[in-house]
Amino acid sequence: MVKKHYKNRLVYLVLVIILLALVFTLTPARNLLDLKALLANKDKLLEAVQNWYFPAVLIYIFLYMAVVALSIPGATAVTLTGGFLFGPLFSVLYINIGATSGAAILFMASRYFFGEMIQKKYADKLAKFNKEMEENGRNYLLTLRLIPVFPFFLVNLFPGLTNIPLRTFIWTTSLGIIPGSFAYAYLGYAGSTFEAGEGVPPQLILAMVFLGLMSLLPVVVKRIRKNRSDLSGNGLE
Repeated sequence: MVKKHYKNRLVYLVLVIILLALVFTLTPARNLLDLKALLANKDKLLEAVQNWYFPAVLIYIFLYMAVVALSIPGATAVTLTGGFLFGPLFSVLYINIGATSGAAILFMASRYFFGEMIQKKYADKLAKFNKEMEENGRNYLLTLRLIPVFPFFLVNLFPGLTNIPLRTFIWTTSLGIIPGSFAYAYLGYAGSTFEAGEGVPPQLILAMVFLGLMSLLPVVVKRIRKNRSDLSGNGLE
């Protein structure tokens, strides 16, 4: 039976989610996920960012953090927007701060509202699992970040149910999302250089090639693991 204080936590969680969702949907923040609107106002937006750079950076980071923490569909659009507004290099830094902070919030919420309860209730049954996560959890998390087989929000929620330390979750998230963030940020930057009637810019071609290589990463990793498994099975390691 769920204890009263856990029930209270769940009620608070639902209320916070509803409040944040209303703020996000009823304010102009939702327009920042509209790529068509961004492209239509490209020159004005770039000028505004140039004139108000640091406020724009803070707004962008908090927007990204909210999108990730609330698991709102649109993180890819926000990543593209970052490259569009801030360029492919600096945007990766801002994306990393926002995405990692938002992921950490969701991780802590998962642990606070569900993880502690599950760990206490099933402590004996989870002993072996917890030992495995203590020894190899960082490798699992880093792999899941580098190769996004599962949705981003699931990789934020599930570790909160385990005994993985917050610091491990943060550094594996921050490091693991860099390649994908750069790929989409560069694509957003390349899109900002596109002008109708002038042909496809080389930056856009390069961005598409990089995304193609990123999509092959799971295949490469799977092949490497298979080769290692074969070598181990043949006693060659």
